[in-house]
Amino acid sequence: MMRNLSLVVLGFTALARVQASWQFLSRPDLSTPVLNITQLDADKVAPGYLFVAPFAGGSDHEKHSPLQPGPYIYTSQGDLVWTGFAQYFSIWTVNLQKTKFKGKDALFAFQGKHNAAHGHGHGHIKILDSSYRTVGEVRAGHHRLIDKHEGQILDDGKSALVQIYQPVARDLSEVGGDDDHQWIVDAQFQEIDVESGDVLFEWHSLDHVPPSHSNISLQSGQAGDGSDSSEAWDYFHINSVDKDADGHYLLSARDVNSVYKIHGRTGKIIWRLGGRNEHSDFQALDQETSFSYQHHARFQGRDKRGREIISLYDNSAHGTETDGGSEVRDAPTSSGKILALDHKEKTVETVQAFYPPFPLLSKSQGSTHVLPSGNVLVNWGSEGAVTEYTSDGTAIFHAFLDSGKLAAGVQNYRAFKSEWTGRPTEEAAVAGLLYSSAPGGKLVPYSASSSNAKLLVAASWNGDTEVATWRFVARDEQQKIKKLGEGKRKGFETRFLIDFELGVGSHELSHVRAEGLDRKGRVLTETRWEKIEHDRAVPPEFRAGLSPLPSQKKNAQLVFQHV
Repeated sequence: MMRNLSLVVLGFTALARVQASWQFLSRPDLSTPVLNITQLDADKVAPGYLFVAPFAGGSDHEKHSPLQPGPYIYTSQGDLVWTGFAQYFSIWTVNLQKTKFKGKDALFAFQGKHNAAHGHGHGHIKILDSSYRTVGEVRAGHHRLIDKHEGQILDDGKSALVQIYQPVARDLSEVGGDDDHQWIVDAQFQEIDVESGDVLFEWHSLDHVPPSHSNISLQSGQAGDGSDSSEAWDYFHINSVDKDADGHYLLSARDVNSVYKIHGRTGKIIWRLGGRNEHSDFQALDQETSFSYQHHARFQGRDKRGREIISLYDNSAHGTETDGGSEVRDAPTSSGKILALDHKEKTVETVQAFYPPFPLLSKSQGSTHVLPSGNVLVNWGSEGAVTEYTSDGTAIFHAFLDSGKLAAGVQNYRAFKSEWTGRPTEEAAVAGLLYSSAPGGKLVPYSASSSNAKLLVAASWNGDTEVATWRFVARDEQQKIKKLGEGKRKGFETRFLIDFELGVGSHELSHVRAEGLDRKGRVLTETRWEKIEHDRAVPPEFRAGLSPLPSQKKNAQLVFQHV
């Protein structure tokens, strides 16, 4: 039985988490990726949060992967803000990003099934509001299945862009096919009315680009061998679609090394930019305009000279998802690129290229997000890393999307950075753990015979961005409430260590509760009362001992110091 306790607070701490199973005392159910940040210039990074959805790549993902793959929001310091694992999205989720939906901030992502053998995915798009409640879903029309590669919410949620891989049977003899190899992917995209589900526009690759343009041959088997509908030859491989203010579309087709501008009414090709000058309408003015097996092409408006600006991610590599390495390597590393297209001169020129601070060559996936500040966030796809740059190409932030042995297999399809205000309806969480103090500042399992006890309290609120202070209170067996103190929020979970001297004449403290306050001192949330545990194992960082703290007088006013 716990003896009577009178409080003297010695310090508060928010410690680095190393072991996934000990990440969060208030949420032991969470084992989230731990970002390995190798570079951070806090004064130059753009405001906002990182939106990522890391998952396990390769065939032996049990040995090296995120323990809980899914959609996540992080700060630039690597602190978790929100996990959507399992509770909000299905186990396989990609393309998490912020949008506007019916006049309010929202986020959305693709969720469904991943086909690692061919890099496809089938599912639908789910939209959440700023409280992480489902407010909409998008599915393809005309009896199609949405693929993972593209999803965009347009015009305040009125419509959405989605992409489809549709297998069809065709005579493929012109490209080496025979009676046993007749299946090909008709790569499609649709613009969907979100409210009604009606198809507003639909485009088919086979109507406009012949299979002979593909850089991945049917015979290679690297994009399906055409033997049946599940092995349909993916000759074109749409992996991004964008729409401009004029109603035209920008389409990236990886397996033909090309970006196309598509007329928004007729569907005809307005122009084609060939990354390696195959079938291109533009002459390259420099070598950096070259790209291959690219991803994430986006309109970026026009410059002062009237040139059309686009951004893209240049993989310069190709490889099957289930095999290690890359079958095709066209450059030493992948890169993000911003290109200028001069329609009068029919030329393309590099505005800026963004190269990785490590030798990263991604055989699949990747994105280049141009931020409102002018900074650029490049996501290295199958290499499981992100880098932020200033507009001149200077790296100011780099992180691998997990740490230790788990980092080896992490992949991330796209990454985005946006400002975000999260107001979750999910309950905040608190834990109160009682230990005894040992020489050297170590914590050991609680003993009723100990002359000094320490209470470790921890609070978190998944998805919140507004709590600035956590206030802790405890109650005794007579329901009398005693203030434990309050302190500044530190990351996803804030931990306070409270030093007790055993007292006499008061009732035992049995439960703890936490209140989350905003910057103006208003209570935003309060947890339920949780029983103080005195039989939980000691967290690893407290077994080694704590930094010495100045001694405090008995029953002194609460004092908060970082350990």
